[in-house]
Amino acid sequence: MTTVRGRTSLQRFRRVRWWALWLASSLLVVLVSGILVLWRLHLPPRSASSMTPIRSESVLPSPSAEPAQIEGGTFREGIIGRIETLNPLLAESTAEAAVSVLVFEGLVWVDGSGVPQPALAERWTMSDDGLEYTFFLRPDAQWHDGEPVTARDVLFTIRLLQDPRFPRNETMANFWRTVTVEVVDAESVRFRLPEPYAPFPTYLSLPILPEHVLAGTVVSDLLRSRFESQPIGSGPYRVVRVDRDRGVIELARHESYRRPTPLFERVELHFFESVDEALAAFRRGDLDAVDLVPWGALGDPKLMGSRVRIYAPLLAGYTALFLNSQAQFFADVRVRQALSLAIDRVQLVRDVLNNWAEPGNGPIPPASWAYQAQEYRFDRAAALSLLREAGWEDRNGDGVLDKEGLTFRFTLLTNVDDPQRVAVAQAVAQQLAEIGISVTVQPVASATLQRQLLNREYTAAVFGWMSLTGDPDMFEFWHSSQAEEGANITGFRSRTIDVLLEKARQVSDQDERRSLYVEFQRLFAEYVPAIVLYYPRYCFVMSDRIGGVDAAPLIRPEDHLRQLPRWYRIAG
Repeated sequence: MTTVRGRTSLQRFRRVRWWALWLASSLLVVLVSGILVLWRLHLPPRSASSMTPIRSESVLPSPSAEPAQIEGGTFREGIIGRIETLNPLLAESTAEAAVSVLVFEGLVWVDGSGVPQPALAERWTMSDDGLEYTFFLRPDAQWHDGEPVTARDVLFTIRLLQDPRFPRNETMANFWRTVTVEVVDAESVRFRLPEPYAPFPTYLSLPILPEHVLAGTVVSDLLRSRFESQPIGSGPYRVVRVDRDRGVIELARHESYRRPTPLFERVELHFFESVDEALAAFRRGDLDAVDLVPWGALGDPKLMGSRVRIYAPLLAGYTALFLNSQAQFFADVRVRQALSLAIDRVQLVRDVLNNWAEPGNGPIPPASWAYQAQEYRFDRAAALSLLREAGWEDRNGDGVLDKEGLTFRFTLLTNVDDPQRVAVAQAVAQQLAEIGISVTVQPVASATLQRQLLNREYTAAVFGWMSLTGDPDMFEFWHSSQAEEGANITGFRSRTIDVLLEKARQVSDQDERRSLYVEFQRLFAEYVPAIVLYYPRYCFVMSDRIGGVDAAPLIRPEDHLRQLPRWYRIAG
């Protein structure tokens, strides 16, 4: 295996441009997911409830004896949202993705640390130059109708995406149009990239579709095909009945699935317009679980009922205070460092988020294999000292710092449709007021915030980011080449960080990649282009009659259902 060495700056930028274009366009997805989706995942304010959240590192007390399991049976989960499609390539909502997790599989799945794990593929290899990946399918992999899963199914799926008429996710389609796919034999398929790209295996979590069912379907007709109501997958459960009027999808165990064999014989997914409706059904005993439990509900026993367990796994994302480096306040690194010292993240998590999050520590989430904890500390005296060094003092005694006739006042944007994030922004403003910085929180519509961030029409903003794949690749968000029009919305530039990010996405050895990301995180803490406030947790509630559940970290909210084959009903 060889490692790709550095190139000249111009060559390197030319070579990464195709990835840059795809990932820069995907910022729209990332920002929308951060602004429109993650707000639903953030957790409630402090309440008088005595409930204790179950953390991913400490899930449940170990019982004194193994609980007795009921063989088979039906598991019923309430999901907030609506189903428009059952084709996983066309899925856009968390509800649609939840169905996909149970019915379909990719060549790999990505665990909570961001490492791809075998799924339909039992193993894979990479060429020494990092340009070719060969995936070897499991010989026992079967579709729900008994047909074998083959390499031609993989080729068929990728060609659907590569078709110019593909009707939905243009960013995903653009990505796959740069990749060459070749069937080697019935059980192996080869991918060729235009340049080395270490995160590539994580993209193979893409759900694979059956060629023998969809062959002959025009790509533009995918939304109108029979597959929409009668999908055939290869996952642990198969679709038995779709009742759109009642908002229920019934699934049955795929008897040929052995990774592992599902314990529940059947699964019912019930879709609700509101959390209140879903929790009412949960309290009546009509549901065993409810996902995406939002703001305020977790702290109210009347809403949760008496037989509930709360699971709160970490998500691969963060909420941060982003600072526009083009604003005159934040051009001086000492000012950014001072703001970092002045914000008490522990207090934010405790008092605003009721401990349903983890204090921020850097741009790579703590569950990631590349994470390295940094020494972020809360120290107002040190913050004031740095501000004085930078020339900021309260010269007229009005309680606000000033410098050369400029008063340290700015507007802090956040999205109005997320009460929790608004509360976090207000708490940040209060903490900065303690060191003489006047901040006005301005909640705006999500679409407005997105436009202002992408156009760099802001001074500071509190918003969230969530990983698309789980890989720690941060090129698009912090590389200098993305500072003008790309996803680096702070405008931050550092040639040293550029080199680290370039190398880290090209070298294949994970230990070498990690060492590069460790140095990146150290420099991020030093330069402070943004202040990571907290890492969100995704909450779902479960009846205490369901066993086998844990709260391992997740890449996406729907990933919690990957462990459903191991769940069971407790006897008694």
